[in-house]
Amino acid sequence: GAGGLDRTRSKTLPRGTEKEQEVSRRTDEWECCCGSAVAQCGEAPPHLRRFDNQQEAVPPCVEAQPRRSNSTRKFTERHSLSALRGGKAANARATRKDFLSTDFGLRVSFSTFWLLLSAFFLVLLLPPAPASSQTAEPQPTQSSPPSPSPSPSPSPTPVTGLNQWGAVTLFHGLPSDRVHAIAQGPDGVMWFGTEAGLAKFDGRRTQTVTINGLSTAHVLALQSDQEGALWIGTEAGAARLVAGEFEAISEIAGNAITAIITPERGRVVMATEQGNIFECRVQPDGSRQTTPLLTQPLQSADREHPGPLVFTSLAIVNKRVFAGSLSRGVLAIEDGLAREMETRASAFFVRALQTDASGKIWVGTRVKKDEPGLLTGAEFSRLARNEIPTGTVTGVQNIGRDIWVATDGRGVFLFPEQKKVQRFTFDGTAGGLRSDHVYAIFRDREDVIWFGTDRGVCRYDPNAARAEAVGNNPESNFVRTLYQTSKGQLLAGTNRGLFVYDASASLWNPVSGLERNIIYAIEEDNTGRLLVGSASGFYVGSKLSADANLQSQTFNRVEASFGSADAVGSIRAIAQFRGGVYVASYGRGVEQLEDNRVRNLWPSDSTIPRDVVSLFADGDRRLIVGSASDGVFIFDGTEVKPEPAFAKLKGSTVRSILSTPDNSLWLATNRGVYLCKANSECILAAPGFEARYLARDATGKQNEVWCGTTGNGLLKISLDDQLGPILSQLDAEQGLPSQNVFAVRSQAQADGSSALLIGTSRGVARYQPGRATPTLYATRVISKRVHSPGELATGLSLEYPQNSLLLDVAAISSRTFPEQFQYAFTLADSRGAVIKQKLSRESQFIMEGLTAGRYRVTARAFTKDLIASEPMSFELSIAKAPFPWTSTALAILLALALLALLWAILERRRIAATSAALVEANSELADARLNLANEAERERRRIARDLHDQTLADLRHLMLLSDQLPANGDAGAGKQLDAGVLRTEIESISQEVRRICEDLSPSVLQNVGFAAALEFALSHAVQDAPPEKQFEYEFVCDESLEEHARLPANVQMQIYRIVQEAVSNVWRHAGATHVKMTVKASPAGEFYLQLKDNGKDFEPQEQQNSRGRGLANMRARASLIDADISWEKLESGGTVFTLQLKRAAASRPS
Repeated sequence: GAGGLDRTRSKTLPRGTEKEQEVSRRTDEWECCCGSAVAQCGEAPPHLRRFDNQQEAVPPCVEAQPRRSNSTRKFTERHSLSALRGGKAANARATRKDFLSTDFGLRVSFSTFWLLLSAFFLVLLLPPAPASSQTAEPQPTQSSPPSPSPSPSPSPTPVTGLNQWGAVTLFHGLPSDRVHAIAQGPDGVMWFGTEAGLAKFDGRRTQTVTINGLSTAHVLALQSDQEGALWIGTEAGAARLVAGEFEAISEIAGNAITAIITPERGRVVMATEQGNIFECRVQPDGSRQTTPLLTQPLQSADREHPGPLVFTSLAIVNKRVFAGSLSRGVLAIEDGLAREMETRASAFFVRALQTDASGKIWVGTRVKKDEPGLLTGAEFSRLARNEIPTGTVTGVQNIGRDIWVATDGRGVFLFPEQKKVQRFTFDGTAGGLRSDHVYAIFRDREDVIWFGTDRGVCRYDPNAARAEAVGNNPESNFVRTLYQTSKGQLLAGTNRGLFVYDASASLWNPVSGLERNIIYAIEEDNTGRLLVGSASGFYVGSKLSADANLQSQTFNRVEASFGSADAVGSIRAIAQFRGGVYVASYGRGVEQLEDNRVRNLWPSDSTIPRDVVSLFADGDRRLIVGSASDGVFIFDGTEVKPEPAFAKLKGSTVRSILSTPDNSLWLATNRGVYLCKANSECILAAPGFEARYLARDATGKQNEVWCGTTGNGLLKISLDDQLGPILSQLDAEQGLPSQNVFAVRSQAQADGSSALLIGTSRGVARYQPGRATPTLYATRVISKRVHSPGELATGLSLEYPQNSLLLDVAAISSRTFPEQFQYAFTLADSRGAVIKQKLSRESQFIMEGLTAGRYRVTARAFTKDLIASEPMSFELSIAKAPFPWTSTALAILLALALLALLWAILERRRIAATSAALVEANSELADARLNLANEAERERRRIARDLHDQTLADLRHLMLLSDQLPANGDAGAGKQLDAGVLRTEIESISQEVRRICEDLSPSVLQNVGFAAALEFALSHAVQDAPPEKQFEYEFVCDESLEEHARLPANVQMQIYRIVQEAVSNVWRHAGATHVKMTVKASPAGEFYLQLKDNGKDFEPQEQQNSRGRGLANMRARASLIDADISWEKLESGGTVFTLQLKRAAASRPS
């Protein structure tokens, strides 16, 4: 956790009490493990509370009294190179063991024990030191021998409040822990010059910045000029940062710049380690001219380190340039020459040179440790050595009317104008100052002090909340009221009496006569008498004078009470109304002081609650009475009655009432803080708080009040014109000794600011609110793309269809950490009407769903003290949607397409209806054709039956008759017909008739089956063909044909007719010698017939133009049964005829 700790030195803490060791260890862990930069490290570290929680059942409250160390051991510093025991650093335990093992330790052990025991009890009897954040440095009477650590103070060293301290180290992004220079830019950004480069810190993150044009990153000096430019001095030269761009000073390249001052606008003076000083003049147009102030570089007077003279510091005294050097003291630079200044006290090795507000000269020198290193005086010839043992002084800084001195090993010394010297060390600040080796001191624009050390950068806020004790017991530290008299004396009323503050001694002294009273209210009447309201009654003091000693003030009790907190008659509030004094007597009501006696004013009826706890005179118009259970009442000089305007407060406890210059009333209640404006309804400005006390700012600002609460610390409520009430909180995490605040007093300062005195249940806290406005800037602007923050100056124009924007901002303030900022965003249209408004701790503002037009975006940041930044505003333009030519064309096309689609749908419906009609007609036609074919078949069967039954019968009868004819006939007749010949003719005719009958109605289908009928058709065609056209045939049939192809009789008939026609065509036209018929059927019922011949090629298309009707009959028959027929030529010659009937079993029945 040492980070950038110097490897040649190591800190060794003493072995004190176990709790001190644990606190010290946890402090180091917090410093090294803090998760963010100063924003988190500056607050009270949580490890201390975790340590306490291990011993306590409830979270502890911050005590008003300082924590005191019980350790009597000194903090020591050892060199690692001078270690004992074989090159390792000897620890305290081993060293102590060796020491006690000697004979000398045995001889003096008893005497040493009694001496230490006596010293221990003597220390316990010493009075405790007042709480402070630093140690007063005593003036030494004689020089003491060098020791590893400074001598302890006579009283225990108080522990500095860690809420005032913070750190930026290697862990937070510093390039090196050794920081030699600190500066601040005009935008509030802090710049740190380290041995490893230049670092930029914006309160959130630390970034290492590369300096273009310089070969080294070792920064020795930083200075901001009056124009806002940053001047950087390094080991290899100088550069300046202007408008975000680095510009190297080429005239002094190669020189190590040790000091930079800007005595006036456009003039920069730089000291080097090469024995010369340069002056740079910057013209209004940005041009510059750099010239050396010495004609020749000076040489060092140090015999041990010869070479160029090293200048360390610069100062302007009476418009002359003076430079501090190593080995030649202070030199006056004038007319190209250097003249050594003679001083009363010798000072050859000068490390720092400065003048204070009165013109006094301060010179810091290099000396041995624990020796005085400061020389002061009105003139160089009259410089005298300051006897405070500062050791080597590394820097002197004039801050206001105070002088801050940085030393190498002795911490930081503060020389106030009229107070004792104070000292800040690592031990005295409980690690707040991370190292006693300090190289740079800088005050920023918010009066925060920054220290550059060898362990990083430390920040110290002297204006943060600081606790101080009022008395020496808890009841004395329970502060209930604070009051400042007309003579400027500050009073505090506690649970154990009245105390007056002694500014010269910074102590609270008790006022005699009221030591054991609970003081609720303090007031001063028109005659200057001090009025005190307590739990034991009402007290009236004598008239105050400017030199009056309030500690011995005597008081007369006008009205007595029992003295307990809620006793009847305890005085809770005092007010002056129309020249009279009125008191709020708990349990008795409102009473008026008359002739040193009080009389009851209200209520006269005992049934009305009399628990009055607050009074407020609203001018001479009315006296406002606040009760503990019944809200607010109004006394107009005549009677006390309720006011309708305060109806919302009915049933609440009103503990404090206040008015602001705008005539607004603020009321602190158990429900929160109410704001009541004239002619308007009361609103709850701060809900959910147990409000106790209200106070106005001493500067008289309108619409701002401070509110003490129970359990929530101190609230500040500011009324913004646009946002309404804005709240900020100051609690124990930020330095308050307790979360319970009962009194607040705002005091005007000489510089026009105001300081707060806060009375809590654990003492008094002092706090000075900030006045500097924070810097607000944009970090991200995102729409459809990422915009540069620089674009906001000219406004943003978002093209269609963009209608949303994200704005991310950040604020910079040394006294307000990033998580404490509040951000206010307002989005207004071109008429100024607010569209969206947001107040939160989130730094992002999202604008969505914006309509076309112009807008104005305004952002503000509020610090923890509700100091608003300058508004950051920019114009935002949302483009209108262009005329949608493409969309219009597409819409027209879409309309046409819809019309076409509608027409197509109608046409499709018409076609579908027509097709359905055609399908139905075709079906009817097919049925008609099928019926016609069936009818034709029936007619054929009838004809065949008639031919068979009638004609063949007649032929048989004729044959029988021919048999009866004489063999030779009549002899007288001519030539006679032979009976045998006639019989033969008759037989031939009969055979022909049978064939015709068979053709008309094949009986083979009914007699032998479908497959045999097909084979018969093929064989019968061969028989009927002429001899020259006869051919060989082959019939292949599936055995399962009849099973798979369950064809109706009419379908079988049509297939048989088609086969007859096909076979007839083969022997008539093909001239084939071989014909093969293949018949098969699939299990699914598909019927397949193929007739292949090797005859002539067959072209169905050509045959369609012939006069034959065979093919047409075949196609007609195939369509009747939904069968497909086709002809295909073979490559080897011949034709294949195919008939395919799908789902033959589903064919139409006959």
